[in-house]
Amino acid sequence: MEFIEDLKNLLKKKDAEDKPLITFMTNYVTVLDLVDCCVYAGGSPVLTDDIVESHDIIPHAGVNAVMLNFGTINREYLDIMVNVGRSANKENVPVILDPAAISASPFRSYAIQRVLNEVNISILKGNLGEIKTILGYEAKAKGIDSFEDESDGEECCIKLARERNMIVAMTGKEDIITDGKRVAKIKNGTPRLKKVVGTGSSTGALISTFSGHTNDYFLSTILGILIMGISGEIAEKRLKEHDGTRTFKQYLHDTLSTITEEQLETYAKVTIKEIN
Repeated sequence: MEFIEDLKNLLKKKDAEDKPLITFMTNYVTVLDLVDCCVYAGGSPVLTDDIVESHDIIPHAGVNAVMLNFGTINREYLDIMVNVGRSANKENVPVILDPAAISASPFRSYAIQRVLNEVNISILKGNLGEIKTILGYEAKAKGIDSFEDESDGEECCIKLARERNMIVAMTGKEDIITDGKRVAKIKNGTPRLKKVVGTGSSTGALISTFSGHTNDYFLSTILGILIMGISGEIAEKRLKEHDGTRTFKQYLHDTLSTITEEQLETYAKVTIKEIN
């Protein structure tokens, strides 16, 4: 399949000497996992949380992609996010948004709307509860968890992608990625991934880093989600009796850091279709 070859070629770039610089504005819970995943994907991470440098870090450092993660958002961090996002827009640098737990408080709801109104987002990755919240629908969510049945996931993703002119990626039992013209569906993964805090944010880090390797953000989004799912499957196969979640996480990161094009082709369960 030609599309699989495109994914394999993008994955190869993780071993290139020219490493894209990725700016992370993320939460303090999973920050190490995110920068680790950036390195696994062949990127170089730089983090910022200062209002002064937020205006000029993108052009000064030569940043290739920006990730905004709402996990531990506060008022000052929101201002910094908006500054960094606007700067990235001026430099034509892709901005990836992970709206984690946006339904947890009225402030978070305000914050996500401010970012979406003031920053042009290239890719939004979230669960269906987060996507529905952004659309203004009532969502079945609690904190970072979504309890939607996902039957209307494709419809919601397409609607948001078209309204905001961005790529929307929904992670769930079946992952859905759309740019409003095409829909990709991924059936890789394992329920064990939900037991590891940070796999969603880490997937965002993978997407962001691969977006620094290419201008095809539909492709980079698919690859980031796909290799997280595949790595989860491979890690699970390594588990022995009495191995727990911490061991699974270790095997997961081992696989993410060593995944090959051959494993990608062997395990990938992805379909793409054009939509009207």
